[in-house]
Amino acid sequence: MTSTAEDSGAFEEATVVDTDVHLSIPFDELAEYCEEPYRSITKYPTYTPVHRGGWNRYMGGKIEIEKENVRSADALYEKICVEFGIDYPLINAFPVLNSVPEDDRAVELMYAYNDYLLENYLDEYDQFLGLCTVATHDPAAAAEEIDRMESERCIEGLYLLNSGAQPPLGDPVYDRIYQAAEDNNLHVAYHASAGAPFAKDFPVQDTQFNRFLENHMLAHPWAHMMTMSSLIVNGTPAKFPDLNFSFLEAGVSWVPYMMFRFNKEYSMRRSEAPLLEKSPEEYIRDQFYFSTQPVGEPNDPADLQQIIDVLGPESLMLSTDYPHWDFDHPDALDQQIRRFGDEKTRERVLSGTAIEAFDLSI
Repeated sequence: MTSTAEDSGAFEEATVVDTDVHLSIPFDELAEYCEEPYRSITKYPTYTPVHRGGWNRYMGGKIEIEKENVRSADALYEKICVEFGIDYPLINAFPVLNSVPEDDRAVELMYAYNDYLLENYLDEYDQFLGLCTVATHDPAAAAEEIDRMESERCIEGLYLLNSGAQPPLGDPVYDRIYQAAEDNNLHVAYHASAGAPFAKDFPVQDTQFNRFLENHMLAHPWAHMMTMSSLIVNGTPAKFPDLNFSFLEAGVSWVPYMMFRFNKEYSMRRSEAPLLEKSPEEYIRDQFYFSTQPVGEPNDPADLQQIIDVLGPESLMLSTDYPHWDFDHPDALDQQIRRFGDEKTRERVLSGTAIEAFDLSI
């Protein structure tokens, strides 16, 4: 299916790319894409197929209501493309594979998530674009899956959960994944989680927190900071100079801190990152991109604009994180840009940066 003249939305005068749209896939449906014994394990589990932690996430019913809007391609199209005015959603299956303890089961679920995404969503609408699920448990199997998925017209990048990835994702053990991504001209997108994968990285903090608010506020930026540190110290962007990386769902306020502190640390300990040929800030500005959700809410909106100005629109991409309970309506970012920026900045953030970062042909 393709979009029609009846499509409507808040951005009729602009092209809009949403870099972080999630699915909510029932496990009994996902199981149909698995081979045995994984099919039975997923469809008739004696435990949760993918552990998501024990925190209370209930928000007055909002979570379940919104998840119903991504249970079919038509429903997602109506919500994202028609109501929100998004022209090109980059859809991920939202797998939480780092909470799967068995490597072989995680790999089987990787295949299942990708096949489910293709058959039920990406093949239904021409403007639907997708991120290929990657199981970091087995880099060799992941590289083969990247080669398989690259042939699909609508696959524009990889989806790597960085919460719970052990070792952190700059470790050379993952170079096979990055080599396959670079060879196939696919973007690498990192996404964090506040559930069980976060507890693998920060078990003491997770058990000591008393409210989910604490966990959720820190989980995403902590995971991204750890991943960025691992990538740069291990020289991943230097080893793969044609590869672009993005960080989804942690906002942008943490990024200037990381750039400037990294410069300072590197100036004192260069021998510990011998593959770098530029400052950390240069690698971050040249190859790293950041999705805007959740848009911060300072008491003075001008303070947020200062952070956006430091990073520059060429590093920022719109995202909604739909349908999660903390998703941003795209108007939240657009109103900020309209208030403080010009039309060129708006075009970059709404679509131009994503087109560049993911090398989109749209």
